[in-house]
Amino acid sequence: MSRVILGTGSYARVPYHMEKFYVNLYSVEELCYLLVEKAELLDRDVMQRELVEWLGEECGLDQLAHTLYSLLNQNGSTVAFVGTILEYVNLYPAEIVARTEQAVRDNEGLSPCERGKAKADYMLQNGKYQTALSQYQSLLAQLSDTETALRAKILRNMGVSCARLFLFPRAAEYFMQSYEAGGDEESLELYLAALRMQYDDRRYIDYIAGHPEYHNASLRVEKQMERASGQFEGSDENRMLFTIRVLREEGNGTAGVSAEYYREIEKLTAGLKDAYRDMYR
Repeated sequence: MSRVILGTGSYARVPYHMEKFYVNLYSVEELCYLLVEKAELLDRDVMQRELVEWLGEECGLDQLAHTLYSLLNQNGSTVAFVGTILEYVNLYPAEIVARTEQAVRDNEGLSPCERGKAKADYMLQNGKYQTALSQYQSLLAQLSDTETALRAKILRNMGVSCARLFLFPRAAEYFMQSYEAGGDEESLELYLAALRMQYDDRRYIDYIAGHPEYHNASLRVEKQMERASGQFEGSDENRMLFTIRVLREEGNGTAGVSAEYYREIEKLTAGLKDAYRDMYR
């Protein structure tokens, strides 16, 4: 038997835009889901009077709104604010509510730079690579000389952002800076992988030969490359490229097939353009 979930309040005619997570909310249940799923990223930014007003006016939850207004006026904690919403709606069991509150509590204990990194990490994970890179650069300027571990993590993620944008030379620079700051072997492997993506085989082999201290790390990178290549062979992207290649070859003397080839190319490039635009939204 499927579980029936009874809604609390009304479905909003006007959504609440949660700018922090790039999402429009239409019900208090959607808000609860967001609070639970993104608990590690929540801070006082979630405690907006506009959100409380939306809950009261659009969702018809006057009692909840009244309680939340009291918390805001008394300068209550983020944990209390989030916990009040989750307990009122009663969508999740007590253990999930408790775990969410603990995650929010732990996040409140982070330094401003650590919270900033968590926000940039979220942007990175959601494909906002240029925005994440700008956030990381801003954070680096705020770090003290003693925060080497955090600096290394930020530099590594800056490298990841650049790699996702196919800026492999810049990515390699950030990965090496991360390795020099923290000595993390993963950063070294990412550095070599970035070199592998921008160098031809001969140049890369010459580089490794000139740096024998990187030999073991380079072997691990090659294994990862082989594994990634094998995964790509069975991917939808590879099958699509194979289909396009066949259409091109068969279309050399056939106008109809050639037209299909160009239609597929247009579909592929349109998808890539949309993905590129999304990174800057």
